[in-house]
Amino acid sequence: MFLLLNTYTVPTGTIDEALPRHRAWVERHFKDGHFVFGGRREPRIGGFVVAASDSEAEVRGYLEDEPLFTEGLVTWEIFGLVAQLAGTPELRDQLNSFGSQTSLPSTFDDSPKSGGTDDGNSSVRVRVNGENREVSGSSTVEDLVQDMCETHGFDRTAVSASLDGDVLPPERWSVRPATGADIRIAVLTSGG
Repeated sequence: MFLLLNTYTVPTGTIDEALPRHRAWVERHFKDGHFVFGGRREPRIGGFVVAASDSEAEVRGYLEDEPLFTEGLVTWEIFGLVAQLAGTPELRDQLNSFGSQTSLPSTFDDSPKSGGTDDGNSSVRVRVNGENREVSGSSTVEDLVQDMCETHGFDRTAVSASLDGDVLPPERWSVRPATGADIRIAVLTSGG
């Protein structure tokens, strides 16, 4: 991801005249899925946008037809971003949909709230190999590995699993996945 920061080089009255052309450019990039969010800076000296891209060259390409830039009304600065933590599960999921590997702070608890104990019928959200999944509240990493092996015909002894970036030895696969956990299940192949 990248933060694109512009700074006005002319009075705001001149900027206001060009804003409809700029907004059309911004909206096109939102429609194409290039931008995550954006707005103006306070005090009003420029604007910003966060771009969902892994390539600075691609992001620089977006600016080639940006009206405020091509008309010499702003300068742009580009900063690389790595979203690591999010304040809510929804924001985390949204950032991850843009290719980020964002997680929740370890102090965050978004588990289902109930007065009783987990009877296995509730569901929890986990991220398995980059995809969000709802699984039974009693599911374990072992269950997820077993499901993957059965579904894809993998040999269980050739599988590696990690939980929130930490490799989880097979003897610990019976640990229940935490709500919001990022689980990676990989099949190890010879020569690869």
